[in-house]
Amino acid sequence: MKTKISFFLLLSLATGLLMTRCSKDENRQQVQLQADEDPSALINNFVEQMALYNRGVMLKSGLRMSVDSAVWYIDAALNYTYADAGHAFARLHRDTLYTEMSLVNGYEAAYEEVFDAYDTFLAGLSHHYYEEVEGDNKQFIMARVDNMGPLPGNKQKLRIITLTGTGTLLQTDDFGNDEAYKYEDFALWDCFGNNVGTNAPQLFEAILSQHYNPEPANNCRWYFYGSTVELILDYNDYPLDPTPDNYLDYKIFAASEAVANFDDWTECLEYNYQGSGIHEMQFYYDHLKDFADQWLSSSQNTDNKKFAEASIKSKETFFSSDRLIWHEPKLYFRKRGMVCTGRIEPLPER
Repeated sequence: MKTKISFFLLLSLATGLLMTRCSKDENRQQVQLQADEDPSALINNFVEQMALYNRGVMLKSGLRMSVDSAVWYIDAALNYTYADAGHAFARLHRDTLYTEMSLVNGYEAAYEEVFDAYDTFLAGLSHHYYEEVEGDNKQFIMARVDNMGPLPGNKQKLRIITLTGTGTLLQTDDFGNDEAYKYEDFALWDCFGNNVGTNAPQLFEAILSQHYNPEPANNCRWYFYGSTVELILDYNDYPLDPTPDNYLDYKIFAASEAVANFDDWTECLEYNYQGSGIHEMQFYYDHLKDFADQWLSSSQNTDNKKFAEASIKSKETFFSSDRLIWHEPKLYFRKRGMVCTGRIEPLPER
C-alpha cells in the first residue's frame, strides 16, 4: 500500500498560548497538545487574541511562535469556527490559495504575521465560497493548511486547500440496478444520457464522507484539525483477475484498450455487465471503504485519526495507440473534534 504521510508535529507548551514562560525566553510560545486532548481551549484563546489584535489592541512586544504551531492554529481555528464536516453533500468544490509569513529567526513568526496569514486565508475562503461556488445546500466542510517550505528573504510559504459541499446526497444505501455512472470526475450525465449532475468519483467522495462523519446529535458538529495522513492508492497494486478483460480486474477502477477494445459501457460503472450480477459502483465503493477501514484499524494510526476526506480523480492516457483509463483515489485522515455550541459562525462576506 502506497502512503504519503505529512506530519505537522507540534512542540510542547508549558502553560498555553496566551501565557509566557518564566525563563530568559519568556516571550516565545509553543503548543502543548496531548493525543486525546480537547483543543478547544487553545483554539478559543488564539481566536480571542486575534480578535484583540484586529480591534487595534497592542500585543505584548516580541510574541512569536514556531511555523508548525502557526500552521496548526490557523488550520484549527478556521475549521473550529466555520466548518461542518458532518454536513451531507453531493459534490465537493476544492480551492487552493497561498500566502507567506515573514520569519524572525528562520523558524518563528510574530503573532501579527500569523494573524495576517489567517486573515488572508479567511478572505480567500470567503471569496471562493460566496463568489465561485454555486449550488444549493452549500456548506464549508474543511480546510487543510500546509507548510510549503522557506522562501527567499526569511519568509515561509503556506498553502490552504478548502472544501465546500453543495447539493443533496440522494444515494444513502446500496446502488440500484438502474443506476449507471460515468467514470470521469467531470461528467454531469449518467450512462443513459440523463443529466444527473454527478459521476462515480463525486458519489464515492460524498458517500464515504457521510459514512465516516455522520452528523452528530444534540446540535453538534464535527471539525478536523492537526496533521494529515494522505493515503494514495494505485490500482496496479491491487489486481484481482489473473486474466484481465477490463471488468473488475482491480480493486480500483481501471481499463485498457491493450487488454480489450472498449465498448459503449467500458466507461460506465453499472449493474450486471456481461451478466455478472454485480454492481460496479457498489464493488468499487466497498473496496474504497475497506482501504479506509484497514488504515484506521492499523498500527499506523497511532493518534486515533478519523477519515476526513476522499479525493478521487479520473485519469486518461495513451500507450502507443491504446487508451488507458483509471481512478486515482487519495484518502485523508486527521484528528476530529466536536463543537456543541448550537450554531455555526457564517463565513464573513467580504
